[in-house]
Amino acid sequence: MLTKKTFATFSGAVMLATTGLNASAASSIEASLNNDTAQIEFDTRLPKTTNLHVNASLLYTEEHRDHNAIVATVGFQGVETNNATYRAAVGGRLYFYDYGPLSGTAIAVGGLFYHTLPGAQRFSAGGYGWFAPKVTSFGDTEQVYELGARIAFRVIQNTDVFLGYRHLKVKNVKYGRNTLKDPLENGVNLGFRLNF
Repeated sequence: MLTKKTFATFSGAVMLATTGLNASAASSIEASLNNDTAQIEFDTRLPKTTNLHVNASLLYTEEHRDHNAIVATVGFQGVETNNATYRAAVGGRLYFYDYGPLSGTAIAVGGLFYHTLPGAQRFSAGGYGWFAPKVTSFGDTEQVYELGARIAFRVIQNTDVFLGYRHLKVKNVKYGRNTLKDPLENGVNLGFRLNF
């Protein structure tokens, strides 16, 4: 059984490793939080590629009273971006989660799209979606999906602050099909994205 310590160690190692991939590549750091949840994500272009990116994230939530949850991801996506107007990506993401007595992994597919608002170049809006069906969910995990949306404001060059919404749900059948009736995380968050 995977533990919270394993998730934290794994995610920390991945983030440190990806940080050193290519200092000159297009990269970003993103962080968001609300009263119960905090998330950090790092994204960078792989060396010697034009649009292949690798990213890693770590989410910690105390939304449920019975158990805290940790969700770590590692992903590879094809990315098309113009930091002044839009960002789009399609690819895959490996999820690891630990929620009290439940833990597991899944491979999700999906993508994201953000674009500046017409007539308001400092504002942008968009969203993302990731889905892992039963066939790519392992162990007791039956399904994982994550949906999100946000509106952002560019406060200074290459730095956005945003108001977002995230819905993250896992279906695990270890103790019956109704073990996880509620999403692991569901709510509004505030954050920033730094592109460099």
